[in-house]
Amino acid sequence: MAEAIIAFFIMFFIAIVCVAFLAIPIMIANARGICGTEKTIIVVLSILGIFFGVTWFVALILSLVWRGDCLGGDELDKLEKLSKLYKDKVITKSEYERMKSRLLHE
Repeated sequence: MAEAIIAFFIMFFIAIVCVAFLAIPIMIANARGICGTEKTIIVVLSILGIFFGVTWFVALILSLVWRGDCLGGDELDKLEKLSKLYKDKVITKSEYERMKSRLLHE
């Protein structure tokens, strides 16, 4: 009986470690502000890593490569920040127009 309980706790611990390991790309994507379709792809590939290990590596790479555009705030706040960047000459007019267009079309 004691062996069965010990075996259960060992298997439970291994399962927790595996789930935490599989969630690494998802946590990175959250921290980098990745959202929408890109985040969905990362989540699906990470979960598929249970069956096909290579998809976990793809999810990890994508979570490190893709740029996050959802770092919080609503569109109005983002537009205000973008306008301030342009007025402070941090970004060029073409960058401002491109980013504004992307914000307005989401």
